[in-house]
Amino acid sequence: MVNFSFKKSYNFNSFNSVKYDHLWGSKGVFTTVRVVGRNPRYIFLKDHLSQLNKSLKKLNIKFSLNEKKLLELIPYQLNIKKFNHLLRIAVKKNLISISLRPRLTPSNNFKCQLVSYQRTNASVKNLHYKKILSLQKDINLQNKEILFYNRKMILEGSTTNLIMIKNNQMIVPTGNYYKGITMNFFLKKFKNKLKFKSITFAELSLADEIILVGSGKGVVKVSSIPQIKWFSSSSKMFKRLSSIYEAQLKL
Repeated sequence: MVNFSFKKSYNFNSFNSVKYDHLWGSKGVFTTVRVVGRNPRYIFLKDHLSQLNKSLKKLNIKFSLNEKKLLELIPYQLNIKKFNHLLRIAVKKNLISISLRPRLTPSNNFKCQLVSYQRTNASVKNLHYKKILSLQKDINLQNKEILFYNRKMILEGSTTNLIMIKNNQMIVPTGNYYKGITMNFFLKKFKNKLKFKSITFAELSLADEIILVGSGKGVVKVSSIPQIKWFSSSSKMFKRLSSIYEAQLKL
């Protein structure tokens, strides 16, 4: 069971508080923001809000959220000495739901499970998540991620994006999937050093490293994928990406 530090829903015409609704399964979008520090710092918040607002426009939901209004909706006194949390913002027609929960630290022995699935309307981070949530119920998200594939081509994780490392080359899968804020950060950082290509099971099994990135997980080294008998043989690029990401948390 999730231990929320707070959760509230608001009618976004008046911003009056209403009964909390997580909004899963609704026509709408969401984003998850990493929150750290004694005085809360919202990592990549401008990017999250920009992506959220663009997605709302695509779904023809006439609402736009700015940083000032968001922070007004978050209680100032939360009795949290130091933040290591995830802020979830979900929006559907006429309703916005905000929740804050402690972030779970990923295990050092992190595995992946391959599942044939492709998100609905993958160009936006939409709330049609019932299938994904049902899959996640059967695993411990601190030490395992579900990797989605379509026609044996790797797409993304259920909560992350994937970067494969082979011979020091960073390879990002092509295909119809959602590229998150953390992934976009690294895509910009290594703009001319990344290779985009379809990644088959066979190619994945030859990787030196498999790295997962996302707002919730941060940067995670995958230790193994038992289904294809793959085991990590290096940590070189993981250490580099992790160091770059950790520096962002301290800015």
